[in-house]
Amino acid sequence: MGSGVLCAVGAAGVAHGSTGSTGSTSGSDNPGGTVTVGASGGGSTGGGPAGPGSAGLSGTGGSGWTCTDLQLVVNNQVAPGGPTPGSWYSVTCTNAAGSSVTKTEWIPDQAATPPAPGVDPYSVALQAEHSIVLPQPAINVNPAGAAVVNLPTWLWIDPSSWHSYSVSASVGSVVATAVATPVTVRWSMGDGGSVVCDGPGTNYDTSLPATQQVTGCSYSYRVSSAGQPAVDGSPDDASFLVTATETWAVSWSAQGVAGGGVLPALTTSSSIRLQVEQVESIDAEPSVQGGGGA
Repeated sequence: MGSGVLCAVGAAGVAHGSTGSTGSTSGSDNPGGTVTVGASGGGSTGGGPAGPGSAGLSGTGGSGWTCTDLQLVVNNQVAPGGPTPGSWYSVTCTNAAGSSVTKTEWIPDQAATPPAPGVDPYSVALQAEHSIVLPQPAINVNPAGAAVVNLPTWLWIDPSSWHSYSVSASVGSVVATAVATPVTVRWSMGDGGSVVCDGPGTNYDTSLPATQQVTGCSYSYRVSSAGQPAVDGSPDDASFLVTATETWAVSWSAQGVAGGGVLPALTTSSSIRLQVEQVESIDAEPSVQGGGGA
């Protein structure tokens, strides 16, 4: 290696050894949270030997050893140790018994891993989209017990779930991330009518007067639910089936390869049964209609 000087410049702290190929799938419901799905191939970690045997260290084997490397700075009198670009490293390997061996070794620079051949980033993004776990809308209405004909019924879903959800999928060096964002809620009211709301709706606050509250998401029934199906079969419990369908816009982006755009929209839904009553008003002092008499 010549008579040049080698000086340590800082521990890279990189452990070397063999790792197996593994795969996992999981989800996240945190805003902006991501999780990787799919499997990537394992192997010796880049930049160093798999064990002291590969470093030419006498009397040591390649298994049961953990190696770390320390990059060295050399002067111009020290020749490269190989035909490809790299650096001199001080490699220290330790086994389970606590024995350690150190050797200076030339380690070639690691080339960037190219994208896996034939990997379609859009297909990887679809894999990510299919792994997103979205919440079902939690339905709330007011009046809570039973709606009233011609009285606006407030509609809203739990606003705590109204945020984006994301998942990343990887194939080789291609990573695609899908992000689902809530857009609208379509309310099918069971009487043939429906309403589309641009957000989760507004909570009705029972501690405030109705005159101090406003919502952009409500529906007024024109007929009662009399004659509709009842879960228990009793005519007194006849009700409409109300379904809230939440639509999610999905976008995607990629790392390791060019790509990005829009994915098919997703929907989640849930239903409740809602009674609607016909309430008649009675005047305390009926007014006299018309007149007559001779």
